[in-house]
Amino acid sequence: MIVGVNLNPNSYRRIKEFVEKGKYESVENFVEIAVLNQILLESNGVASLGASRESRATSKEEFAYKPSQIRQQAGVQQPAQYLTCPKDVSIPFSSPLPLTDEIRSFPIWGQINRLAPAKIVLRMLANQVLLGRDRVDLKRFSADVAEITTSLRTYIEKKDKKDRIRGTELFIALPKKDPSSQQRFINFYVGKLPSGKWTDGILTGLGLVRIEQTEDGSVVVGLTETGRTLVCLSSPLIDEFLLQGNQIEEPFSSAEVEFLLDQLEVNRPGEFEYMVSVLRFIKGGAVTPTSLRQKVGVFLRDRYPTMKISEKFVNTMLVGLMGRLVEMRIVEIEKDAQKSKYSLTAAGEVLISRRVRT
Repeated sequence: MIVGVNLNPNSYRRIKEFVEKGKYESVENFVEIAVLNQILLESNGVASLGASRESRATSKEEFAYKPSQIRQQAGVQQPAQYLTCPKDVSIPFSSPLPLTDEIRSFPIWGQINRLAPAKIVLRMLANQVLLGRDRVDLKRFSADVAEITTSLRTYIEKKDKKDRIRGTELFIALPKKDPSSQQRFINFYVGKLPSGKWTDGILTGLGLVRIEQTEDGSVVVGLTETGRTLVCLSSPLIDEFLLQGNQIEEPFSSAEVEFLLDQLEVNRPGEFEYMVSVLRFIKGGAVTPTSLRQKVGVFLRDRYPTMKISEKFVNTMLVGLMGRLVEMRIVEIEKDAQKSKYSLTAAGEVLISRRVRT
């Protein structure tokens, strides 16, 4: 239903200021939140926020709706609609921040064991950017991401009918319902103000988004041109499985895999060298987790002699890389009882021959 509202010019100006600072998506969004808050207050017997001192003592959870909660209650958007590929190809984009030598020279942190969740977050960001700003408030966006990706994990677990080897399921890396899992996901797949460290989030680490602090102290995130390009590539996981309900074999298309490999080669030579080296270890006969872990330990200690590299660190780095390689169909895992065996796919054989850029 469309309702016309006459606002005091000063009130309208203040609302516009909040919208421009990224605190609300639009004037309509501000009004909608205000209306729902007032409805709840009336239901509790409080006429307005200033009606009594008792109203100020009401817990925040009783009336402080978050924008994502508003959308669900008002039925404005369902989670799947965040993932639709934007039809407007002129999505605003930001210039990427330059990557530090440390980020470029190190492999991707092992706890980032999949890349498909990054594509989901990019689609969500692209749809929010289309609301009229080239950047959005990072805190509010992160809250939306945590809520929706947690729901997507549950959905995927129920709807994926393929018989997949344990550890290759489509929902891997998406957050569980507990806050610690959601916070880890936000740290790795949305990101925060860059520290210049190689353990920063994957989106800033590949130059797909720009996160920065504005003059008013708020932190915002925007798509880069590279991120916008990846957003627009067709995705089996999102476009076929999540939006159309079709069963799929793999989460990435060939075009997505090739794009990601190009970005890794250009922006993360340390990761690319690590990746190709592990493929060569497998080709040379290190096809079990134990034998491959030994090779990776030697490689990491030789490559980064100033770091303290424990067995736990080696295992984390190997598990993360193998998850990414399997996801991109570069490596296959065969399981016999509790034993795993790795082998290269045709794409892995081709990748070995690539020259590592330095």
